[in-house]
Amino acid sequence: MARKRKRSKAPIIILILVVVVVSGIMFTRGQKDTRTKVLVDVSTKRTIVETVYASGNIYPVVEVEITSNVSGTIVELKVEEGQSVKEGDLLAKIDPDALSSIVERAEASANTTRAQLKQTKAQKVQLEAQFKNTKAIYDRNKQLFEDGVISKADFEASQAAFETAKANLQGAEESIRAAEFMVKSSEATVKEQRKNLSQTRIYAPMSGVVSILYKKKGEQVVGTAQMAGTPILKIANLNSVEAQVQVNERDILKVQLGDTADIELDAYPGRKFEGIVTQISNTANSLTSMISTSDQVIDFKVHVLMSPDSYSDLQNGGSTSPFRAGLSASVEIKTETLKGALTVPVACVTAREEDEDEKEQKNKKENKALNEYVFVKQADSVLLKEVKTGIQDDDYIHILSGLSVGDTIVTAPYDAIANVLEQGAVVKVVDEDELYNRKKDKKQDK
Repeated sequence: MARKRKRSKAPIIILILVVVVVSGIMFTRGQKDTRTKVLVDVSTKRTIVETVYASGNIYPVVEVEITSNVSGTIVELKVEEGQSVKEGDLLAKIDPDALSSIVERAEASANTTRAQLKQTKAQKVQLEAQFKNTKAIYDRNKQLFEDGVISKADFEASQAAFETAKANLQGAEESIRAAEFMVKSSEATVKEQRKNLSQTRIYAPMSGVVSILYKKKGEQVVGTAQMAGTPILKIANLNSVEAQVQVNERDILKVQLGDTADIELDAYPGRKFEGIVTQISNTANSLTSMISTSDQVIDFKVHVLMSPDSYSDLQNGGSTSPFRAGLSASVEIKTETLKGALTVPVACVTAREEDEDEKEQKNKKENKALNEYVFVKQADSVLLKEVKTGIQDDDYIHILSGLSVGDTIVTAPYDAIANVLEQGAVVKVVDEDELYNRKKDKKQDK
């Protein structure tokens, strides 16, 4: 009788394994993944630059307003707005006729005082002769009176004549001094009026461009030596320009003289010009809000000189400036640069309230104490770590304490970092496409 062949158990085992695996897969698919999807980055050392942003306008460093020092009518205007001028060029001429007459009268008055001085000096010569004569008679009669030759009356008469001549001579000397003062005064008046006459011709005090023309030919101007006259035009040296920007009071103490800056102009999109802080206002410029009178914007004016080397190519070797006064400018002032700083992305750091136990231990007086934290990934969960931060730029922030180089930090999404994640939360590291449900483009073969 033949033996019965033993049936192999391997297919049965394989079948059981398949059933178990399929059941596990089906079970897993039936369970919802509760892990929080996150992006991570690694804390590392890098150079970080703290910046202050401000906006304003471009102005020439040197701009001179030309005013009239005399009153009259503009009879000639030699320049136009936007015209380049050189130092010493004739800009305008004011009608000189009225001042010419004044100069002539002043010169005539000066000649009169000179003539009076000569006349007074001639009178003095006559009085000196009289004085010598009366003095000789007085000296002789004095001796005769002492010798008893003449009477006392005769002596006193000669003495009186001598005193009178002496007083007349002294009066003549005083008259001469007064006449000399009159001559000097009249000559000074002539000099002043001649200067006023010369100021009817207005010359350029510097080379530059006529940026503003206030007056036209035929218009009246007023000017005196005691007060500023009527503005006629402005000359600006646009080869040296600066950005005058308003810096908020929260940032002004960070800005120091000599800080470098990047300047962007709407007129030259996509280009940055180099600059340096040359002046910081000590007085705030308060602008009251249009919405509420209690809201004020406190700003300080900062001057940032543009480096000529950063725009030399725009001049093309010519003297014409590539800028216009008043162009809009955005300035990024670099207030501090730190090399080799331990940094993480700015979005990593969140501010949260302390636990009640911690507040009691620290005896906080504040109702809500906010500290800064980051979430450090360890295995498949996160650890909430308190950190101290320093300066920051647009992307990264300096970590003073709480982290080490190479720590894996949760960087996104923001809502999870700020509100969802807690100590020990389980996370799943994904890429940006999966986190934000972005579909990857697939090239279809033709």
